[in-house]
Amino acid sequence: MTIATNTNNQTDLLESALTLAFSLVLGAVGGLILLATGWLLVNTPAGAAVAQALALSEKTPWYFTRSAGTVAYLLLAGSTIWGLLLSTKLIKETIPAALALAMHNILSWLAVLLTGLHALALLWDSYYSYTLVDLTIPFIGPYRPSWVGLGILGFYLMFLTSLSFNLRKQIGQKRWRQLHYVTFAVYLLATLHGVMAGTDSGNLGMQILYWGSGLIVLFLINFRLLVGK
Repeated sequence: MTIATNTNNQTDLLESALTLAFSLVLGAVGGLILLATGWLLVNTPAGAAVAQALALSEKTPWYFTRSAGTVAYLLLAGSTIWGLLLSTKLIKETIPAALALAMHNILSWLAVLLTGLHALALLWDSYYSYTLVDLTIPFIGPYRPSWVGLGILGFYLMFLTSLSFNLRKQIGQKRWRQLHYVTFAVYLLATLHGVMAGTDSGNLGMQILYWGSGLIVLFLINFRLLVGK
């Protein structure tokens, strides 16, 4: 029995390691392709022709980073709300546990991906001169460094919590749940970043998004606390 258990643990560890390695490699390759594509569009005649054909302009990176940031926030809010629904067991009887957890995982990683694209697009912005250092080290960027820095910290924490899905068996269910409380900090940091640094935060649609998702998250947290008691 002990030998079988050890073998299963080793198999689970190997599967998690392979999944993690594949995710990291896929993300790295995707990032390199994005950077290479952007460089070609900016620095080669063929790229300029493609950009003209696609109606790309100097403002395209700015439009893209705004839209990617909005979608990333939607995905993060959806992941947070979905996680709370799972913890309150409101959907336990309607959706299989494995499928519900997989959807939570997918939403989380999509939020990470869109947030990364949201940041990388700033490298080609013609108004603010962002560098990779500005995008990776909090609180030093050229535009509202304090609030953008909170967004960078939120991204790191979001990546950590998303990564924990692949290491759930290794760190244990209890520690995994404890680590997932960081998700609330991620949501708060992302909201502060969006409200204080986002140029669209004054729009009615964005205000509805911030207030609507915030109220749903607050309601589900209080509901979870009441159910727990």
